[in-house]
Amino acid sequence: MMKKMVWNILIILFLLLLAACGGNESSGDSGDKLDAPDKFLTIGSGPMGSGWFPITTAMTDLYAGEFNNLNATQQEGGSTANLNSLEVGDIQMALNYTTDFNAALEGGPGFDKPLEEIAAIGTLYPVYQTLATTRNNDSINRIEDILDKHIFLGPQGGGGPVAFWQMMEEYGYDEKSVEEAGGKTSYGNYSDGASMLKDNNVDVLLAGGAPYVPALQEMEVTNPINVIEIDGDMLESLEAQGRGITAGALPGGTYDGIDEDIPTYVIETMLTVRADLDDEYVYHLTKIFWENLEYFEQQVPERAKDFSLDTALNGIDPEDLHPGARKYYEEMDVLE
Repeated sequence: MMKKMVWNILIILFLLLLAACGGNESSGDSGDKLDAPDKFLTIGSGPMGSGWFPITTAMTDLYAGEFNNLNATQQEGGSTANLNSLEVGDIQMALNYTTDFNAALEGGPGFDKPLEEIAAIGTLYPVYQTLATTRNNDSINRIEDILDKHIFLGPQGGGGPVAFWQMMEEYGYDEKSVEEAGGKTSYGNYSDGASMLKDNNVDVLLAGGAPYVPALQEMEVTNPINVIEIDGDMLESLEAQGRGITAGALPGGTYDGIDEDIPTYVIETMLTVRADLDDEYVYHLTKIFWENLEYFEQQVPERAKDFSLDTALNGIDPEDLHPGARKYYEEMDVLE
């Protein structure tokens, strides 16, 4: 009986020792992770089904795995909505467009007053602005030709319409110019716009893609499109203004029958954070993002193929970077 009791005690002690070793191993794994100043990180995204949503899904998984006890989530939104949410502290990090970011700093289009609690992390990928018409509408070849037409500008309040009117300013036109010429504008999602263009209910569709717009690719099967070229000198002037717009070209082959590159203006999808986030925390958020590009290439290959440190400051004034992001870029010689 005594031997049995001793044996049982030895078994219990052995099991306790195993548990202790397991606990120490777990603590070691936890110790390899970074500490975050807060338990929650909410990232502003786009609507479910948008190109932004899978990016932020990948980001939440990545950050939750790199920081101790960090609850990383995403929140549906849009470019201007995300920036306003950052300002009031509803979210801590967001995707948005460079055009809206620069407008927000000045209290420009889409914002009632300048936002003070936003800071840049970096630019992710270009969004090519496509001014499309149907190929059988041969009276539309230049910007001057669209003034008296029905122009569909995509989602109202988004980065596309803001950049469109900034581009039109370079030609000397504004909303009143369109109205006086007998034209008009309307807004909505790209799918509705492409359907209206296909059925000749609108004459011109503005849409953004990286580089293609799925809605346009779908409609061109039955009604081929043409893309309106933007003059090179207008693009150079736009880029020089520091509004977050860069000169670019829609690659040839993006749409059937359009083999040459088409000069157009480009806005950039970027990452923004609250300006008051801890510098070291933002440094690690930035570092983790850029040092896991292979992960993003697996999760969001169509977008991640354009993620590059070489273009991380496109459309952004370095003065508007968060100090934590600036520290990382200085280490990587992106900034001197």
